[in-house]
Amino acid sequence: MPLPPHAIDWMNRAEIDYIGPFVKAWAAFNAWYRHASGKAQERAMLEYVKNAPNAARRNVLPLLDNDNGTADALKLKQAIYDLHQSLDAIHFEVTRKSVVERISLRSVCINPRPLQDKTMERFGQEFKAAKMPGGAIEVIVTSLQTRKDKIRITQDQYDPNAMYAHPEFLANLSYSQRNTLRQFYNDCNPRPMHDLVQGSGPILTIGTAQFHCHPDDLFSGLVETIYAMRNALLHGEVDADPQVLTCYEPAYRIVMQLLACIR
Repeated sequence: MPLPPHAIDWMNRAEIDYIGPFVKAWAAFNAWYRHASGKAQERAMLEYVKNAPNAARRNVLPLLDNDNGTADALKLKQAIYDLHQSLDAIHFEVTRKSVVERISLRSVCINPRPLQDKTMERFGQEFKAAKMPGGAIEVIVTSLQTRKDKIRITQDQYDPNAMYAHPEFLANLSYSQRNTLRQFYNDCNPRPMHDLVQGSGPILTIGTAQFHCHPDDLFSGLVETIYAMRNALLHGEVDADPQVLTCYEPAYRIVMQLLACIR
């Protein structure tokens, strides 16, 4: 006999929503790193968590070691595996400064860096990228012999696709100069992405999966990924899609493990 409507309603209400617990767990973690870092800006606080000597980093990194078979290590690795599987099953996207990014351990910026002025000389050309007022970027290629600009392109923000399709890039540079500018411009990327699953690092056994990355990078990637999930909630980018909400359950477990490491 099928369930009556009121029974189905109660069954649906019985499903656990991890959004509230996740937010509370992150609030506790946020309070810790705000106090421990002594920094004023959120980005500086996150860099402290990822890179400076601190309780979270000191106690979590050993749990990621392949030889660590303790209950805490297995619990953390299972949560990481579950988060990876949940994010892999959907296309969880957010918008950063008009750029759409997918939240995924396959593509995560573990070391965001501010765009800085950069200059390089090669094959008789000067390649220069300069940060402009308001966050724009100007890219200039100048002949060292004639001191004349071959291209001068201004962009509102770092955008490789627009750069490499620009008429000046295509018309004013030789094939080798275009390749050199690509390498130079790629090095200017303020958000270089890393694939923690199929990267070039050592093999880490995480649940039943193998990640190819260093433990330090995985730790940083987790912090950045869960921080992006937290921002998606605060910025109203999370809808009621059950698959999206499912991602917050393993994220909650990971944050709780971080908190356990700093008690």
